[in-house]
Amino acid sequence: MTTRISVFCKYLMICLLFFGSISLIAQTTNASKENKKHCQQKMKLFSDKIILTLNQLEHPIQSEIIIDPTHFNIRTIVQIPNKQDKKVTDFTIKEIKCEMNEDMTSGQIMYLVKNDNPKSKVTNSGFILKATQKGLTFSNTTDSPEDTSVASISKYEILE
Repeated sequence: MTTRISVFCKYLMICLLFFGSISLIAQTTNASKENKKHCQQKMKLFSDKIILTLNQLEHPIQSEIIIDPTHFNIRTIVQIPNKQDKKVTDFTIKEIKCEMNEDMTSGQIMYLVKNDNPKSKVTNSGFILKATQKGLTFSNTTDSPEDTSVASISKYEILE
């Protein structure tokens, strides 16, 4: 019973982060923009599961994440299990920290955001797009890395 409550709490935390609304002006940090063009690309990420890092439990949650750094926007579209409606949330990026290589096979991009949703207890947070040999993942920066929810990216597209 305690495990189910813990899993529900983790699921709820990622939903709260995804479902907040945000507003601020973004700025890019780190090195020159010339060397970091790949961090300024508009991308669409697709995920069909969320993994809880604490116990490695997987939850089948369909999501689409559109990252548009030039318009300072992250849009999450999440299909809640057992619900017909999709939850769409827009976040405004206030800062980007790019440490990812050009072919997106190692490193990470951190998108810092401010949450102005009065119902959310999370006021400042962000997202991390991380590349490893296993592929891309997308997670929040609110929880500790040992105890967070991670969207495993099954496919991504670079948009024009």
